[in-house]
Amino acid sequence: MKRRKSNLDEQQERKLLEIESRGCWMAFWGLVIALFVEALVIRDVRAIAGEWILFMGLAVYLTVSCIRAGIWDRRMDMSRKTILTISVIVGLCIAVFLFGFTFLRHQRLVGALGFAAIWGIGAIVLCYLVLLLAARATQKRHDRLNAEPDDETDAADLR
Repeated sequence: MKRRKSNLDEQQERKLLEIESRGCWMAFWGLVIALFVEALVIRDVRAIAGEWILFMGLAVYLTVSCIRAGIWDRRMDMSRKTILTISVIVGLCIAVFLFGFTFLRHQRLVGALGFAAIWGIGAIVLCYLVLLLAARATQKRHDRLNAEPDDETDAADLR
């Protein structure tokens, strides 16, 4: 596909990138909220399969693109404390969701609590491991991108 010349100046281009970024994140978090609400309300999980596929595609694209660019986050560092905090928040959100989902369907408090606790702890561990690996890959890519290329072969490898 042939790329056409932009009619925007640098300031307009930056503003357009900000607008597109906000739109992307609004779509991302809107899909998360919609999926949670629909999963609690709708009995047939197949009804939200399209939204789930779109959400996962967007999540994978953003993750892989950021790792390839060597970018972790605009405000957070890649420390183990930050990764643990994020993992605990994700695990608690999953536990609360699964508790509500299970309790609404089966009306058993103890069973719903146990189910949510087990999956919440599992989510914390899995999220921590995945984020730790992603942080290491991002840091490695960041260091590689910032390193001075020794010769043309190193410069070609970065592309």
